[in-house]
Amino acid sequence: MTSLLVLAACAFVPSIFCTVLRALFAVGDPAPPAMRERALHHFRRATLFGAILVIPASAVAGALLVDPSLSTRWPVTGSFFFATLSAVTAWVSFALCRRTPEEAAAMSRLETAGRAVQLSAAPVLATGLSLLAVAGVEALLPFGPVVRAFAAAPLAVAAVIVASPWLVMKLGIWPALPQRIQADGVSWRVAHLPAPTPFLTHTAAIPWLRTVLVSDGLFNRTPERHWVTLVRYEVGGSLSTRFERAARWAVAIPISATVFVGASAVGADRPGELVAAIALAVLFTATASWFANRRPSSKATLDEDGPSMQELAQTLRSLPPCLGQALPRTSHKPLSSALYDRLFALGHDPGRRPDS
Repeated sequence: MTSLLVLAACAFVPSIFCTVLRALFAVGDPAPPAMRERALHHFRRATLFGAILVIPASAVAGALLVDPSLSTRWPVTGSFFFATLSAVTAWVSFALCRRTPEEAAAMSRLETAGRAVQLSAAPVLATGLSLLAVAGVEALLPFGPVVRAFAAAPLAVAAVIVASPWLVMKLGIWPALPQRIQADGVSWRVAHLPAPTPFLTHTAAIPWLRTVLVSDGLFNRTPERHWVTLVRYEVGGSLSTRFERAARWAVAIPISATVFVGASAVGADRPGELVAAIALAVLFTATASWFANRRPSSKATLDEDGPSMQELAQTLRSLPPCLGQALPRTSHKPLSSALYDRLFALGHDPGRRPDS
C-alpha cells in the first residue's frame, strides 16, 4: 500500500506543482508576445528547478518506502526497482505537465512520455551499474568495508560518466544518426537526444566517447548545414588539453568518488539506504561532470576546425524562435548573451538577443 501511495504522489505532486507555477506566471491574452515569452521562460526555469529537486526525492522515497513483502529475497533489487519507477513516474509527470499548447499539438502525450522514459535510461543504468560495482567489489575483494568502498567508488564514477551513456547509445535507446562530424582531427558520432519536446534546440559533446548529442528540435527544425555548424562549434577544441577544464575534472572526480564512498558507508547492511544514497551519488556525479565539461562562452574562442564567426551568426539567425529559448543550450560551449554580444560587436548579426 505504501508503494502505491508513493507512486501516486510521484504522479500528482509534479502536476500540482506545475499547475501552481503556471497560474503564478500567467499573463493575459492582451499582453505583448515578449511578455508572454518571458513568462513562459520563467515558468520553464522554475519547473526545471522543481524537477531537479523532486525527481531525486522521488527516487529516495521509492528506495526507502519499498514494500518489504516484494523485496525479501533480493532487497537491493526491489529497492532499485521502486526507486527507478518512482523517479521515472515523476519525470514523466513533469514532462507532460510542462507542455505548452504548441507542444501538445506537435507531439502526443504517449510520445512525450516515451521520450521522458528514454531520457531516463542513462541515470537508471548509471544507478544500476553503480550498485553492481558495489556488489561485485564486496563479493570479490576479501578486505574490510572501507577498502571495498574505496575500490568501488571509481568504478561507480566510471559507470555514470562513461558506461551508462555508452550503453544507452549502443543499445539504441538514444539512436545514432548516419552523419559523422570531422573535428579536432577525429570523427565524431552524432546521437539523437530524445528530449520530450519537439522544440528544444540543444547540442552537447561527450568528448571522452567522441560523441555529440543533438535534439530533434535542432536537426528537424533547421537545415542540415546549420545544425552541423552548431555541432562543429560544440565539439571544436573539446579534445585539446586545457588547464582550466583539467583542473575542474581533477576536483570533480575525487569529490564524486568520495560521495560514492559515503553512499556505501551509509547503505552498509541497509539495502534501501544503499539504493537511495547511490541514486543521490549518481545525480551528484552527473551534475559535477556536466559542470566540469563546460567552458564559459565569455572565454570561448572559435577553433580552427570550428565554424567562422559569420557561419555561426548565420546559423543563429536561421533558428526559429521557440518557447523562450533564443539560442541552443550546450554542455561544452554554452551559447549565451555573451557570445551574442561578441558576434554583434564584430559586425555579425546573430538575430534576436537572448534573455540574460
